[in-house]
Amino acid sequence: MNKKIWIAIGVASLVLLMAGVSIYRQAFAKGPEVKVVNPAKEEIADEIMIPGTVVLEEEQKVYASPEKGKLAEILVKEGETVKKGDVLAKYDASALNLELERVKLQAESGYLRINQLDKKIKNVWEKESELSKQIGKKAAKEQTEAEVDQLDAEKRLANIDLRQVLLQQKDAESRLKDLEIKSLIDGVVLQVNEENPADPAAAVKPVIHIGNLDAKGATGYLSEFDSMKVKEGQKVKLHSDVLPDEEWNGVVEEIAVFPEETQAQALVETTAAQYPIKVKVSGMDMKPGFQLIMEIETERKEALTVPAEAVLTDKDTVYVFIVKEGKSHKQEIETGIAFGSKMEVISGLIEEVQVIANPSDNLKDGMEVSVK
Repeated sequence: MNKKIWIAIGVASLVLLMAGVSIYRQAFAKGPEVKVVNPAKEEIADEIMIPGTVVLEEEQKVYASPEKGKLAEILVKEGETVKKGDVLAKYDASALNLELERVKLQAESGYLRINQLDKKIKNVWEKESELSKQIGKKAAKEQTEAEVDQLDAEKRLANIDLRQVLLQQKDAESRLKDLEIKSLIDGVVLQVNEENPADPAAAVKPVIHIGNLDAKGATGYLSEFDSMKVKEGQKVKLHSDVLPDEEWNGVVEEIAVFPEETQAQALVETTAAQYPIKVKVSGMDMKPGFQLIMEIETERKEALTVPAEAVLTDKDTVYVFIVKEGKSHKQEIETGIAFGSKMEVISGLIEEVQVIANPSDNLKDGMEVSVK
C-alpha cells in the first residue's frame, strides 16, 4: 500500500516538473518583452546653454574726475528717484569762475582796442584834406595811406587776439557746464560714495550709480564655436536656481565683435576667447547680479525623432534596435541634435518601422522578442 502511494507521488511530481519545463520553454520562446515606438516627425530646436548674470539695461555710473577738481556738493541720496536731465552733483566752480571772469575782461579790452583803432583810422582820413594844403595833395595821400595801412595791420592783430580770447571764453563756459553732473536716464539712485574723488582708492568705484530697475537684461559669454551659431534676435529662455519654478523669455540683443580679454587670458595666450553677449528680457523680477542659466535657441526645424533612451552607441557606431518578424535587429543610424528626451534621426530610419524604446543590456541582434 505504501509502495503504491510513493509511486503515485513520484508520477505526479514528474508530471509537474514536465509541465514547468514546458511553461518555461514557452516563455523563453517568446523572448523578452519590449516596448516599441514609431519614429515621429516633430518640431525640434537646437539650443546652447550658458551661464548668465542679471544686469540693468539702463544705468549710469559717474566716476571721479580729478581734473575737474573737488565735488562741491552731491544733490541726491540713495533710493531717490531721478529724471533724465536732473542735476546729480556739482564740482567746485570757484577757480573756473575766476578764469572766466579774467577772460571776459580780456575780451572787453580787445573790443576797446579795436574801437580805438577804428577811430584813429577815421581821424586820419578826415585830416587828409588839411594835410594836402600843407604838403600837397599827392604827398598827403601817400602819407595818409601809409598811416591807415599801419593802423589796419594793428586792427587785424587786435581782431586775432580777440578771437583767441573769445575761444578761451567759450571753452571756459563749456567746462563750467561740465561741472554739473546730470542724469542721462530716468531711474533710481543705487549708490552714492562721498569720498574725496582725488583719492586713488575712490577712483575704482562710482561716485554716483543710478539705474532703471524696470529695465533688466542678462549678460554672458560665448565660446568661439558657439559665437558662430548665435545670432541677434534669437529666442532665449532663462532660469534661476533661486527661483526654480520661474522661467523668463528673452532675445539676443547684442554679440560683441571682439572677445573680452581678462587678465588671465592676457598672461596665457592659449586661453580660449570668450565673446560677451547681451540678452533683453521682459518681466524679470530679479536683482542685478543674480546668476542665471540661459538657453539660446539657435535653430528650429521639423525632424524625425526617436526617444533618446532608444539610441545606443558602440565605439563610433550609433544604432537602435528595431523589431522585424518578431526579432530584434540592430539598425545603424545617423543622429542630429538632442532636444529634451528626444533625439533627431538624420538617416537610417523611416516612420513605419518599430523601434525598441527601452532596450535592455541583454538585448542582442537577432533575438526573439515579445512586443507589449
